[in-house]
Amino acid sequence: MDKDGWRRGGKDMRYSRIRKKNSKKRYATVALIFLLTLTMIYLISAGSLGKVVSNLISLLLSEEDDNRPEDLNEMPELIIPDKKQEPDRLEKITDSLKANALNMYAIQMGAFTDKKNAKVLASELKDRGGAGYILKDDFYRVLAVGFQSEDDARKVKNELDSSGLEAHIYKLSTAGADMRITATEEYVEKISNAYSLWEEEYLSLEEIIIQLDSDVLSPIAAYDIIKTKKNRMADIKQELIEISGNQNNNFILSELISLYEKSCASLDKILSNEMSDKVAISSEIKYTNIEMFILYRDYMKQITN
Repeated sequence: MDKDGWRRGGKDMRYSRIRKKNSKKRYATVALIFLLTLTMIYLISAGSLGKVVSNLISLLLSEEDDNRPEDLNEMPELIIPDKKQEPDRLEKITDSLKANALNMYAIQMGAFTDKKNAKVLASELKDRGGAGYILKDDFYRVLAVGFQSEDDARKVKNELDSSGLEAHIYKLSTAGADMRITATEEYVEKISNAYSLWEEEYLSLEEIIIQLDSDVLSPIAAYDIIKTKKNRMADIKQELIEISGNQNNNFILSELISLYEKSCASLDKILSNEMSDKVAISSEIKYTNIEMFILYRDYMKQITN
């Protein structure tokens, strides 16, 4: 047995409480108990949300960032010419820009070598309001929900364990980056705001999940918040496109635009559901929460490698 505690030897791998390959009935029971437990945890912990949110953003300086370039000249550099002005009239500034490192502590309900079996469990979870997100690395990992706080993830895991169900906390991390940006003051401000707004919109998804699952927020209200969020991100995306102009070689900026485009598409998936369908809305927000994290992780890999 390896460090993750999975069984090997060519057989499908999953936790001891989820063993029978095609037992949809068992999966349904697991998912239902999990979601009832999660709702109870949300009700208990909703009051301490403010404290949780205040500690959401991981600091860039961490043990995983020991090889971060200290010399400013080694930082990723973003240079934006203003196409609307003559070159000799440009008034540019050079400023620092930080993209924060982020962590997610996901509740993993199963891991499989066969994608088909992962899809069965994922579908059962989604039908009952879980994310049902399939993450592919060494296995097809089925994730039910993601937390920014390890303590919150631990509470859910402990409740599942006490109910006789094994779950696993699977930690996901992104890189962080210090960058140098040279552009007009207006563009520096807009691009800096784009990074901070994306992070803000992503982080706020967890609060929506908590309030929706604990009936503090109605599904229609949650739907409206997501719609506003998506429109706000679409506006920022359009600003970035206008700044980018014809700069096809500006990799950092073009990938930031792509991050916004993909994030807007993820939010649109939530809005494609019936606004009064609490289970579907909750499931899709949980899925989008994980998906946006993965999009950001991929973006940071691209601009830091």
